Amino acid sequence: MKILLLTQFFSDTRGGGEYVFSLLAKKLAEHENEVWVITNKIVKEQYITEKNIHIIFVKPTLQYAGGMPAGFSENIRYAINAIRAGRKLAKENGIDIIHSNNFAPALAGSLLSSITSIPHITTIHDVFSACGKNHWKQWGAQASISKIGIMLAPLFEKLSVKLRMKCIHTVSEASRDDLVKLGAKKPIHVIHNSISGNTVSGNATQNQQFVSVGRLVFYKNLEIVIDAIGIIKKKHPKVRLIIVGDGPYREKLVEHVSKLGLESSVIFAGYVNTKEKTQIISESAAMVFPSTCEGFGLVILEAFLQKKPVLVSDIKPTSEIVDDEKTGYVIEPQDAALWAEKMSACIENPQKISEMGNNGYDTLESRYNQDIMYEKIIKMYKQYK
Repeated sequence: MKILLLTQFFSDTRGGGEYVFSLLAKKLAEHENEVWVITNKIVKEQYITEKNIHIIFVKPTLQYAGGMPAGFSENIRYAINAIRAGRKLAKENGIDIIHSNNFAPALAGSLLSSITSIPHITTIHDVFSACGKNHWKQWGAQASISKIGIMLAPLFEKLSVKLRMKCIHTVSEASRDDLVKLGAKKPIHVIHNSISGNTVSGNATQNQQFVSVGRLVFYKNLEIVIDAIGIIKKKHPKVRLIIVGDGPYREKLVEHVSKLGLESSVIFAGYVNTKEKTQIISESAAMVFPSTCEGFGLVILEAFLQKKPVLVSDIKPTSEIVDDEKTGYVIEPQDAALWAEKMSACIENPQKISEMGNNGYDTLESRYNQDIMYEKIIKMYKQYK
């Protein structure tokens, strides 16, 4: 098949949704499908150079290090330029399917489908409007957030389910339910995420070290884990939390750490490359993921790949990915004392942690396998081709 992928970021390191499209392109190409990708170029990013993958860069060129998503003007410029490039590309190459990542790429994919009559599928990872009535207000309270973006974001989210498309691809049953509540009428295909990579061996586990990986935004709920570190430190003074990632909420988190006097116990690593991230995960006792709003949580699978358990909030879908007491712990999201209790259990029971990590790896292999994801994606394409 000949597939056109539309995604603003095409990267292994810039976000979960972007990573999924990068992996999808590789799997499609491996199976002798021909793939074109229309994307913005990120300064200093290393791009795939593989057979059957053709990358077309459109303006604007972006500076991006895993913090803020693209702004409103950047979204509009991408959509306009992607339509121009995609129309020419589709005419010359006989594209079978247009598959877009959400928001600006979905708008471009919808209009391209109208112009060319090529079937369009869009992927929607999260529905933030389902995260509570104050979600957008709290989002706007973070540093460097555009007021225009805050006003338009919920409108774009509602628009995204009404665009021209054959179906919606999403990544969890929880997101499917949220899409229905948002008003989606098109068929919804739930196809779970997967990841690629290798398990790192030979690194000694630091049994008092925990890691958090993700964009630093308010709904990641990291204050709870920071509070838990303060509680744990009384019994385990060498405990530490490494926070990997950046974003508009970093300043608030730094202030919270300083207020509690935990500067030596909570390390802000910022944006790191894939090798560095994998190293930190493989050396940690467990990953903490206290987010209160998620479409999936790809970093959970990254921890499973390194045979590390994950401590997650008791919300869907993370509570469905992590099996409590088997592959990690599922914890009330706002109970710092309970987070401290479960994190202390990780420190004090290394054998249990090892067993849960191995179980997590088995779960990754059986439920979130790359081949399973590919077969479901290609079946979806053929249904609408």
